[in-house]
Amino acid sequence: MEMPNYPIGKQSFADIRQNGYLYIDKTAFIPLLLKNGSFKFLSRPRRFGKSLLISTLEAYFTNKRDLFKGLAIDRMQPEPWQEYTVLHFDFSGHNYNQAKILNHSLKSKLSEYEHSLGINPDEDDDISLRFHRIVRTSYERTGRGVVILIDEYDNPITSAIDNPELQDELRKILYGFYSSFKSLDQYIHFCILTGVTKYGKMSVFSGLNNLKDISFLDKFAGICGITEAELLENLNPGVEELAKKLNVTTNEAYNRLKVHYDGYHFSEGLIDIYNPFSIINALSDSKILNYWAATGTPTMLIKLLKAHDFDISKLNGAEASLDELGNIYGPQINPKALFYQTGYLTIKSYDPEYQSYFLSFPNLEVERTFMDNLLEIYTEENTNPIAKEIPRALRRGDVKSVIALLKSFLSGIPFDLRKRVAKYENYYHTILYAIFSLIGTEVAAEYHTARGSIDMIIRTNDYIYILELKVNGTAEEAIAQIREKGYAEPFATDPRKTILIGLGFSKDSNTITSDKVEPEI
Repeated sequence: MEMPNYPIGKQSFADIRQNGYLYIDKTAFIPLLLKNGSFKFLSRPRRFGKSLLISTLEAYFTNKRDLFKGLAIDRMQPEPWQEYTVLHFDFSGHNYNQAKILNHSLKSKLSEYEHSLGINPDEDDDISLRFHRIVRTSYERTGRGVVILIDEYDNPITSAIDNPELQDELRKILYGFYSSFKSLDQYIHFCILTGVTKYGKMSVFSGLNNLKDISFLDKFAGICGITEAELLENLNPGVEELAKKLNVTTNEAYNRLKVHYDGYHFSEGLIDIYNPFSIINALSDSKILNYWAATGTPTMLIKLLKAHDFDISKLNGAEASLDELGNIYGPQINPKALFYQTGYLTIKSYDPEYQSYFLSFPNLEVERTFMDNLLEIYTEENTNPIAKEIPRALRRGDVKSVIALLKSFLSGIPFDLRKRVAKYENYYHTILYAIFSLIGTEVAAEYHTARGSIDMIIRTNDYIYILELKVNGTAEEAIAQIREKGYAEPFATDPRKTILIGLGFSKDSNTITSDKVEPEI
């Protein structure tokens, strides 16, 4: 069995095709991109193949047909291909901590295209005018519209997300650049912008009022990432090798890959998409590790939650409209949209009647890594000991040990961290939710019943734990609420044993001050 040559870190279509790397054929999407308007926008999380898509389009439009032999587009378009001038702008790879860096980057790229077209540049002209001259000159010489490919368009703005003043300066520069597109429509054959986030209400796109957002369309759901069918067709040798290394069946290896790396949905059709970066690395190494999450910690996202006293358990399972998910505005950031677009949440279900999307963590890799980072920022504590001991205690029904471990962990949170917390209940809920999620238990926060919301439900093979928290209250009050509102009633027919846990917290001592455990009879 010959193993594929995995394209680890490869984003160049030409490099992959010329040097025998594995390429999962996405070229059938090209004709779809060219239909229904010339201006497209695609949002996908980082390391999902956006740069490879742009590189593929550049090879196609510059008529590098030899690279496409045997691929779908070669069969779909047997006639001779046209060659176009391609203007490719890549905004990744720079730290835009000053506005002049973005200015310099744009001007340098414009100079490159001016030189290739023999245009005598006027450095005093603004970016918009220079870009306009490049497009017009190319059209006049070739008789064909230009192709504009813009990769990671949002990187400058996102890099300054915690600096509104700088972000506004960067926004104005980009607006000046994109505003020139409006008057060039007749000279542009095709244009696509890719990015992680969409700042649709920041006037960045004002010059592109005919921009078609394809990010949520079913027919483009698989344009980046790896579908189930593509996994089975292209990666089976690697899965079989992984199964040998793990000493499991091939089916079990597929199941483990699915749990760790699948689960992304980008449209209401809920087409399953695997994280391409993670699964390629996992098969290359024959190991299941946290690859995607390890390449970029969600520090900024977690600090945003903490600053707004947002309970993460309310984010997981949140309801959102298409408009909410599709737009982010800097000073008024919507956490649901930001977490969705950056890949830490994904669509898990869709309600067509109300056109509502329901969100959740896509897979185990994302959830566990996120929770680990969250606890590190919220508590500055090492979670390894409790991550091993608490699940063992929960599985055997040893609630006393669980509470003792939690007391020890919470009391170790530095005072200077907790003294700045405005909403202690959210703070504690978030910490406990993260702990139980991290250790691999089945957790539901704010579980809704006919008579109220349970703070937390924890399920194991043999037990259902109903947990109620009272900040600056008592465990007895927590148990009384569970009984008064009948929180155990929905689980009456479940064969597992139901255990009620009441916990009282004190913001002064920063730990559990009272606890009460009652078997449900």
